Amino acid sequence: MFYLNKDIELSTELLYKMINRFRLEVEPRLRKSKNYYDGVQAIFNKSYVDESKPCNKTVTNYCKNITDSYCGYLATPSYISYSSREDITDVMDILKYNDYQAEDADFLLDALVYGVAAELMYIDNAGKVRFRLINPTQCFGVYDDSLSSDLLYFVRMYEVNEWDNTDTWNVDVYSDYSIKHYKMSGQMGALTFVSEEAHYFSQCPANLFYLADEKSIFDCIINLQDAHNELLSSEIDDFAAFCDAYLILKGVDADAEDIAAMRANRAASIPSDAEMSYLTKNTSDTQVENILKRIHDSIYRIAACPDFSSESFVGGVSSGVAIRYRLTGMETRAGKIEAAMKKALQRRVEIIAGIASLKLGEEVFRDINIEFKRNIPTDNTEIINLVNNLKGTISDKTLLSLLPFVDDVEDELLAVQEQKQANMALYAFGTSNPVEDEEDNTEEVA
Repeated sequence: MFYLNKDIELSTELLYKMINRFRLEVEPRLRKSKNYYDGVQAIFNKSYVDESKPCNKTVTNYCKNITDSYCGYLATPSYISYSSREDITDVMDILKYNDYQAEDADFLLDALVYGVAAELMYIDNAGKVRFRLINPTQCFGVYDDSLSSDLLYFVRMYEVNEWDNTDTWNVDVYSDYSIKHYKMSGQMGALTFVSEEAHYFSQCPANLFYLADEKSIFDCIINLQDAHNELLSSEIDDFAAFCDAYLILKGVDADAEDIAAMRANRAASIPSDAEMSYLTKNTSDTQVENILKRIHDSIYRIAACPDFSSESFVGGVSSGVAIRYRLTGMETRAGKIEAAMKKALQRRVEIIAGIASLKLGEEVFRDINIEFKRNIPTDNTEIINLVNNLKGTISDKTLLSLLPFVDDVEDELLAVQEQKQANMALYAFGTSNPVEDEEDNTEEVA
């Protein structure tokens, strides 16, 4: 995240300095986080001077497991909903056009992996508002250094053509009113201004979502992740070395070819007074296992994420309420993430409303409520009883929002209304309008 006084122009020289700082200080950290999520971790740098020694590089990817757990807990598709007392049909149509449920999940996943997520708004060829995720390693935001911290600029960098050797990059700078296009030679080369064009949004058409300190959700356990990988890999090395231990021959006259033949044939012929044995290292499997378990438990404790596959979590759990108690630590951390993500989603809706609902004014997006539901087992019987007890006290719309199996409250209300009208028409036996009957009889007599 970069800051700039709003009265200072983002010149080509200043933009060049920001890009270079981003490449040198920010991008390496982002790429490291992505590598750890993908399983490309420090253990792959392991090596021994003796190349014949077993050198296993085993990864137990806690980083991915913790990230996916938080993402599924917070942003499983259909677990983030939008509602309002106003008519937000235009806004919801745009959200659905962009498959917002999948987009929300991916938006959160990027933030959990990189510590920051970014999406860009644009108008497609059909004239509709679109939003698309931008890889955090290819963009950054520039914010006002005042207390408001408004987004002043959004900078995106991408290679012109990755299939040739020109190494030319495009740099697009989005502001409140225009898009400036630059060419850059290499990833940190000289910048050349190309053109400028206006956009249709009344503010910088980008949306960024940051975690605390701009760090990934698993940044706090990276050292433990490395320790677990190192210890497990070394244990496997020791086991491999045990299977291929030093062979000790006493009273045997054998050259290299003889020893190689013994290894290949898995058999040896030695004199009756000779001795053969293996030199191995004594290891304590119990000690190693205890250390691995302590590291395993520490990882989940520090990350505030339960090990959902462990017997200690699922054992004895009989209801969703019991699970909620065991998720207290995770919920505390998830609440902060939700607050930051909700702010980003509100900005997205604000930008959309500025295009889709100009006739209704800015109060449209201010009234939209974004609700997060947790992806945990629920006791539907208990919730249904609660809803039935609250009938007549609160609105049907609020009651429907309490039901976990209702994805779209507005659609469900409409479906209920249509069903009531259909039932009324179906059971309206023998009813007629006396005035109309009288008029029909008069016409027949005439």
